Amino acid sequence: MTAKTKLGSWEISTIEGGGLFLDGGAMFGSVPRVVWENCISPDSSHRIPLATRLMIAENPDMQRLVVIDAGVGDKEEQAFRDRFAVWLPEGSSGTPLERAIEGAGFDVNLVTDLIVTHLHFDHVGGATKIDSAAESVPVFPNARHWVQKRNWETALNPNIRERASYLRQNVEPLEATDLQLLDGSSEILPGISVEEVDGHTLGMQTVRIEGGGKVVRYLADLAPTIHHLKAAWTMGYDINPLKVVAEKQALLEAAVEEDALLALEHDPENPWARIEQDQGRYRAEPVSLE
Repeated sequence: MTAKTKLGSWEISTIEGGGLFLDGGAMFGSVPRVVWENCISPDSSHRIPLATRLMIAENPDMQRLVVIDAGVGDKEEQAFRDRFAVWLPEGSSGTPLERAIEGAGFDVNLVTDLIVTHLHFDHVGGATKIDSAAESVPVFPNARHWVQKRNWETALNPNIRERASYLRQNVEPLEATDLQLLDGSSEILPGISVEEVDGHTLGMQTVRIEGGGKVVRYLADLAPTIHHLKAAWTMGYDINPLKVVAEKQALLEAAVEEDALLALEHDPENPWARIEQDQGRYRAEPVSLE
């Protein structure tokens, strides 16, 4: 389902890029199962369903069609797909990313930019495909690709803890594109900024879009679901949980000040949320867009 909102000259849409199942305990870290299973119910293998919800920012005045993140893709073997119970956008033509974009009513040939929040397989896998020579190649070879330099370097030389999340066939082919390696937080297009955060993985970036007096923030794995908007709820996947806590506290403060609309990449039910403050405490509330 596509949900849209207007921010000045930008029209922002969330699109469903499929999803996967990950271990519930790993997703909720030190939060006891008796608590987190009331948030998202696990299956018989203790896994919880997670969306791979992507974002499109369209600006006809600038002739820009910007895609944020790319989902899992379909390059991996069946055993990999079974392990994570991957599901993909319906259809058989094109790649999963292309089907997700076209299914939302956009022309994939007009994509000008792909912002990758970080290079873990469930965020960048769909940016490449297997060609007729059995090689992994970019889905959008002519698009500009935006990645943090520190995350790029981490992906090419991952530490032993994160090695399974950084797959070379997802990363190396992007070097053939117009690859923009960013050095920290910056505005990359008028109204679109990236903000580097390092608690989940080194060099991850969230995306902030501003226009018409409104702000949208795409949070990636800083807060993958609405439940993770509690500052203390970190993931077992986070390399630095205390840094995540500090980064989320800063996010919550900014979200209240800006009345920002927050896009949740992995939440299976809630694409959007806002933060309300009550007696010094933050509370996340789901938002429905028509």
